[in-house]
Amino acid sequence: MRNFPIWDILYDEPYNSLIDALLTGRDLSIDDLNVGPEQLHAPELLKDLVQGVERIDQAIRQREKILVYGDYDVDGVTSTALLLDFLEQVGAVFDYMLPDRHRDGYGIKPPAIEAAIAKEAGLIVTVDNGVAAFDALALAQNQQLDVVVIDHHKQLNELPVAHSIINPNRRDCDYPFKGLAGVGVTFKVVQTLSQAFMDGVQRRRYLNDLLDLVALGSIADVMPVLGENRVLVRHGLKVMEDTKRPGLRYLKAIARCADGPLNTTSVGFYLGPRLNVAGRLEKADLALQLLRATQDQQATLLADKLDRLNTKRRSLQKTAMQEAEDLVTAEDLEKERIIVLLGETWHLGIIGLLAGRLTEQFRRPAVVCTEERGDGSYVGSARSIPGYDISAGISTCAEYLTTYGGHREAAGFSLKGENYEAFRAALLDHASTNIADTELQARLQVDLFIRPQDIAHETLDRLSQLEPFGTGHHFPVFAVRDCQLTTCRKIGKDQTHLKMSFNIGGHSCTALWWNKGSVAGQLKPTQVFTIAFELEADTFTGNGAVQMIVKDMYLQ
Repeated sequence: MRNFPIWDILYDEPYNSLIDALLTGRDLSIDDLNVGPEQLHAPELLKDLVQGVERIDQAIRQREKILVYGDYDVDGVTSTALLLDFLEQVGAVFDYMLPDRHRDGYGIKPPAIEAAIAKEAGLIVTVDNGVAAFDALALAQNQQLDVVVIDHHKQLNELPVAHSIINPNRRDCDYPFKGLAGVGVTFKVVQTLSQAFMDGVQRRRYLNDLLDLVALGSIADVMPVLGENRVLVRHGLKVMEDTKRPGLRYLKAIARCADGPLNTTSVGFYLGPRLNVAGRLEKADLALQLLRATQDQQATLLADKLDRLNTKRRSLQKTAMQEAEDLVTAEDLEKERIIVLLGETWHLGIIGLLAGRLTEQFRRPAVVCTEERGDGSYVGSARSIPGYDISAGISTCAEYLTTYGGHREAAGFSLKGENYEAFRAALLDHASTNIADTELQARLQVDLFIRPQDIAHETLDRLSQLEPFGTGHHFPVFAVRDCQLTTCRKIGKDQTHLKMSFNIGGHSCTALWWNKGSVAGQLKPTQVFTIAFELEADTFTGNGAVQMIVKDMYLQ
C-alpha cells in the first residue's frame, strides 16, 4: 500500500505558527515570497543583450525582414507570440517559423536557414532555442545572415557562432538569476527594445499586458517560482485572469478555468497541456494562432480544436503507458538504474509524457524512444530524478547521437536506428556508475506533521498568502497521525480512485487517493493510519469543508 518507504520531514518540531514552521522547514522567509520589482534585474546584465537589441532595432528601422524561429512547446510558442506582438506593434517587417516536432525535431537546423534565405530574411531571431544549433548557425554565418539567439537552455559545449547569444545559462554570463524561461529572456529583450519605440506610460502598460504570456510559458516550462520569476508569474497570473487575448479567454473557458482566480495549478494542468498538444499531435502553429487571434470566432474554433486534440492525446498516452509498463520487468529494475525503452509505434508527441510517468512510477530516470518517423532514425525523450543530471548523462553518449540537448531534469535527442543498442548500453553504464542505491529509494518530502485542528479552511486561507506555488516552492505536503478509517469506497469511471473518510481528533474528514482503488480490499474500518496529504477545499460538500488529497499513508 505504501508508496514511499522514506518520508523526509522538513520541520519536525512542535509549532506555534504553522506558516512559520512551513517556511523554516523550506529555509525560506516571508520576504523571499513577498518580492516586488526590486527583484527584477536590469536586462543589460544579460551578456550580448545590448548588441542583440541594437541589431534587432536596426532591422526594424531599415525594414529588413526579421524571421522569428521558435519552438513547439508552450515556452517556445509564448516566446514567439511575445516577440511577434512587439514587432507588429512597432511596424516591423517580420515572419515566423515553428519546427514540426515530427519532421524537424527540436531547435533550428540548416533547412530552416535555407528557408529563411528563400523568404528573403535579413535577420533571424531564435527564441527558446539556438544555444546548441552549431550546424544551422555555421550555415547562416557562411551565408552572411545574422542570427540573434534568445535562449535559456544549458550550454553543454562551446557556443556556436552567432551575432548575439542572449542566455542567462551561457557559462560566461553573470546574470544573477538563472531560472528564466525562454519567454522570460524574450521579455527582457523586448523590455529593452521597447525603450526606443514607446514613451513611458504606453511602454509600462504594454509590457504589463505581455506578462500573461510570460507567466504561461514560465509555469508550463516548470521554472522556479522564486526570485525574479516570482514577480513575473504573480503579476502575469493577474493579467491572465482578465487577459485581452480572445484565444486565452476561450481556452480558459473550455478548460473550466474562467471563473475565479488563476493559479499555477490551473495553468500547469489545464491550460498548458491544451497548448502543448498542438505541437505534440499536429503543428504548434495552432497554439500560436490561438494566442495571436484577434477575432472571437477564430479563437473559439482554435480553442475547441485544441481541446479535442488533448482528449486524443490522453487516449494515446493511456494505451502507450500500458505497453511501456509491460516492457519494464522486475529483473530490469533489479539490474538497471535507468529505464530505456523503445516503442516502435508510440506517438512522437507523447514520449516525453511517458518518460515522466515512468520516472514517477518506478522512481528512477526514464528514457523513451520511438521510431514513428519511419525513416530509420529514433527520437528519444528523457526525464530524471533528483541527484542525476540526465542531460549530462546523455551528452556522454554523444558519439551515438545525431542531436541532443536539455536540462538537468529533462532532455531530448535523436539517433540512427543502428546506434540504439550501443547508446542504450552506454547510458545504462553511466547510470550504474553515477546513481547511488539511496537515490533510487522512493522518498516523499513532507513539510511537517500538523495538528488535527489545522485540517481546516483557515489553513487554506493562510496558505493562499504564500502563492504562487510551483517549482522551488511547491504546494505544501502535510502529515497527520492517528487517523481512524470510518468508510472506504472506490470511485471514478473505472473505479480506479479511492474515497475515504477518517475520524481525526474527533472530527470527520474526507480523503481522496488518486489511482489507488486497487488497495480498497486492504482497508478496514477502525484501522488507524498516518497520512501524508495536500489540503484542498471540498467544493462538492461546500460550506467551508476541506479534504485531504493523499500522497501516501501507512497503518500504525
